[in-house]
Amino acid sequence: MMDKSNSPKHRLVIENQSNQCTVNLQSATCSIGRDEKNLIVLNSAKISRYHATLLRITTPGADGHQFRIIDGDLNGRRSRNGIEVNGNRCFSYDLQDGDVITFCEGIIATYYAGNTPIPAPSLNSFFDGEDDDPNATRFFGDSNNSHKITVRKTLEISEEERQASIQQSLERLASFPELFSDPIIEIDIKGNITYLNPAALRSFPTIQQEQLHHPILAGVIPLVEAERETSIVREVAIKDKIFEQSIHLIFASQLVRCYVSDITKRKQAELILQQAHKELETRVKQRTLELARKNEILRQEIAERKQAEQEIRLLQTITQAITEARDFDDAIAIILRKVCQTVGWSFGEAWIPDKTANLLEISPSWYCSTEKLKYFREGSEKFVFANNVGKPGRVWATKKPEWTEDISLQNQENFLRSKIAQAVGLKAALGVPMIANDEVIAILVFFDSSVHTENNQMVELISSVATQLGLIIERKRADDALRSSMATNRAILNAIPDLIFRLDRNGIFVNFKAAKEKNLLTPEKEFLGKHVGDVFPEDVASPILNCLAKTFVTGEVQLLECQITQEEKVHSYEIRFAVSDVDEVMAIVRDITERKQAEEDIRITLEQEKKLNELKSRFVTMASHEFRTPLASILSSSELLEHYSHKWGEDKKFRHLYRIQSSVKHMTDLLNDVLLLGKVDAGKVKINPTKINLVQFCQDLVEEVGLNSATHQIVFQVKNYQEVINNCRQKSLNTKEESCLTVCMDEKILRHILYNLLSNAIKYSPDADRVVFDLICQPKQAIFSIQDFGIGIPVKDQEQLFDSFHRADNVGSIPGTGLGLPIVKRYVDLHSGTIMMISQIEEGSTFTVTLPYLNL
Repeated sequence: MMDKSNSPKHRLVIENQSNQCTVNLQSATCSIGRDEKNLIVLNSAKISRYHATLLRITTPGADGHQFRIIDGDLNGRRSRNGIEVNGNRCFSYDLQDGDVITFCEGIIATYYAGNTPIPAPSLNSFFDGEDDDPNATRFFGDSNNSHKITVRKTLEISEEERQASIQQSLERLASFPELFSDPIIEIDIKGNITYLNPAALRSFPTIQQEQLHHPILAGVIPLVEAERETSIVREVAIKDKIFEQSIHLIFASQLVRCYVSDITKRKQAELILQQAHKELETRVKQRTLELARKNEILRQEIAERKQAEQEIRLLQTITQAITEARDFDDAIAIILRKVCQTVGWSFGEAWIPDKTANLLEISPSWYCSTEKLKYFREGSEKFVFANNVGKPGRVWATKKPEWTEDISLQNQENFLRSKIAQAVGLKAALGVPMIANDEVIAILVFFDSSVHTENNQMVELISSVATQLGLIIERKRADDALRSSMATNRAILNAIPDLIFRLDRNGIFVNFKAAKEKNLLTPEKEFLGKHVGDVFPEDVASPILNCLAKTFVTGEVQLLECQITQEEKVHSYEIRFAVSDVDEVMAIVRDITERKQAEEDIRITLEQEKKLNELKSRFVTMASHEFRTPLASILSSSELLEHYSHKWGEDKKFRHLYRIQSSVKHMTDLLNDVLLLGKVDAGKVKINPTKINLVQFCQDLVEEVGLNSATHQIVFQVKNYQEVINNCRQKSLNTKEESCLTVCMDEKILRHILYNLLSNAIKYSPDADRVVFDLICQPKQAIFSIQDFGIGIPVKDQEQLFDSFHRADNVGSIPGTGLGLPIVKRYVDLHSGTIMMISQIEEGSTFTVTLPYLNL
């Protein structure tokens, strides 16, 4: 055994009825309790898992300290039976040499400071030397975890100095700053460093040498004097790190206290978030522009298609009519009537060149929509036009169409018939030459009673019709004109890249034109003479027949969209039906697969953008709400401690300290949940299977959750426990009962899943007194069922139950972030398991998690 002269000066002698052990104290904190994770383990049923804590209180400016004992742990959880010092029950106590501490009946401890001799131990001792007993691993137990404690040399100071130092230390270390991971620095108003906690020494090892020249202290005193504020916050950059420094001026002691936090990662995260926001805005703008461009292309295609359809219908109608016309004048009359009806104008006339007289004479063919326009016709019969005189003469000379928006504004020289035109109210006028073999054979003139700006599409349409009529006349009437019209129509149809086929009233294929694109539906020649139902599937043939019948009834173009599978790929088609003959319909088929896919992609993109914006909005709302309350609690408690702590007793101080700690823990847990959710989604969380006794694991977890809840009892039961044991014993007679329940799972993930579900069951059943937790062990998987009798989950919220930051409408004031169940769902998926939920309003919810056993 080590020589007593070399033994530490701070010792704790613990003894029961048969054992005595000595612990040398030097650690900053020393936990005492029944749990094996404690530094000092007292293996007794009367001792709590975390019974008490020894906290070292240092003396600034000297190498001396003493110890304070606190009931429970530093998180505010009290022990079950409490502690007594010198026979008096207390929550915390500054230990003096010779004080006797009673943990429970039969287990006491005596504190020794300095060189006071202590009784020789009866069994085991704990020392810091080569003579340590290797078997003395814990008090009154058989753990294999050894604990060694060292002690610093105590500086000899007077009792008054020691008490003053302790009080000063307690005021300075009101929230146990020596245990804080963030640096705390204190200087006087002259700039002298009066206190540095261990974190400050670790973070800034040169601060004692550099003093006010160190970047973290540079400018602090002038800043305090200039601002004249009790609290100032600034940011300080040191090399590649950024720190947030909270500076507080304490008037009572003329000290400046600095709390320093490393915010490098937060700043980096802010930059990344800003960059991501800019990139998101850029992508939204790009997608908006792309959508606008595609919409413009679609509009142009629709306009072109409508123009082509209009031309086709007009040409088909005129061609059919001209074949039935008796002579040239009859054909002209048909053209004038059809054009006026198509474009909606009021009057049409024709002027025929007289090559002998080199004049234009009026044709006997004309068309008017109202009786009053006959006056204009009668007046026009008195006119003839020379080349380049009046509108007909100018069109004859230039061989180009001429548009006049309002002839009432024209003078007599430009429009010779202006008076009679004004008398009947004619406004707009259009002259179109009819040319055959580069020779004008007629001038078609159309009028309307409204003012119209020039319409190039209309000009092209009428010019095209006039050209067709010229070709028909030039080829000498009926047969030649018909063949010419058919050739022209065939040229136009061949220019259309789509599939075109003709059907009779019964749905029989009469003719077709194959599409230029190979992927477009192309019927074979064998289709001719067959019914639609023999060529296409029923779900396509039936709509085609319906549109066919409707086209004959209405005489209008009918539109049909359908899908047909070709070569294991689904194609979307658009079919337009138009009457082409008395008993025939022409159908134009266009492949719109790419357009439909583009529309679907745009829709999906917009939905994703909408969900992203909703998720962002829910996160901002949750964060602002969840941080506001704890921050307000921290601020109020810290201000009260700062101004009134000297008037309060220790219990009241600790209440505020624990309130601050609880708020900080709440904020930390929230941030950890957000970070954990991001890590899981990013695939940074990996499965780490270990062997665990599933029943024992669940029992320990139930005990832990039960200690934090004074209102609910967790009823845990293994439904097929004996069946598992019997099956296991049948395989091996030597198998122990514990090994039958040992399986491979990720203990950390399993703990998070069950702890979250049990906590939710307690939290959302405030009026109930129990939670049922069932475990079912199967050969390849385990089933965990957790049932509460609480508020339940509305049906409309059950679909979004595992969406991030979403909470049901009926939670009321029950706190929460909407992250617990999304993390549980991702952990279950990561473990290759499943989760199901059954819930009824005001009756409760049952969550069932099935997890497979893993392989090491």
